[in-house]
Amino acid sequence: MAKVVGLITARSGSKGFPDKNIALLNGISLIEYAIIAGKDSSLLKELYISTDSAVYEKIAVHAGAKSFGLRPEHLATDNARSIEVIKDFIRIGGLKSEDIIVLLQPTSPVRTGKQIDLSVELHQMHGESVTSVALVDEPNPYKLKLIDEKNALKSLIWGADSEIPRQELPKAYQLTGGIYVSSVSNILEKASLFSDNTVPLIVEDFCNVDSELDLEFLKFRCERGLTW
Repeated sequence: MAKVVGLITARSGSKGFPDKNIALLNGISLIEYAIIAGKDSSLLKELYISTDSAVYEKIAVHAGAKSFGLRPEHLATDNARSIEVIKDFIRIGGLKSEDIIVLLQPTSPVRTGKQIDLSVELHQMHGESVTSVALVDEPNPYKLKLIDEKNALKSLIWGADSEIPRQELPKAYQLTGGIYVSSVSNILEKASLFSDNTVPLIVEDFCNVDSELDLEFLKFRCERGLTW
């Protein structure tokens, strides 16, 4: 029977926002928020931390995650790709092709155990990868422009018309970074968390904490009643 394994990836070397993965929100680190959501899931049977930091590892293990030890140095650089970290975790953990990986990124803390369970159920139902997305309100990508080599404004999306009323534009969605679900077989075959027909889990709210300003905005929203 396939195992459902949660994986929290947390590299310590962020230069723009040092130690953002253990930044505190309401006295709780972002790593711990990921663990809390994972432990609230009824379908996750195991939950692991992958990090290059002994401090991060200690925080995660104390909060209830497991660890296979610190990452090798080549997977802790600025250029290391998340998918290579996940593949290394699969190898170390001896996971089978039918097993399921649930990736929970600490910097996207607005998620629940119930959403994790729903994502796993969607994966089991459709046989495809699942990822959490949210509706883009403004600006709609069909309104965005780029500047070409002649320093002229062009539509970012070919054929888009910025004069079309917002209500008539196609709905656009962005990845929240909160939940990714994929089978080990898909990850190893495609070197990706996405399958040919990835299924969206549409959520109403999310926040990506990539800067100190992002964290302050999330704190402000929590003070104004945001809960999850």
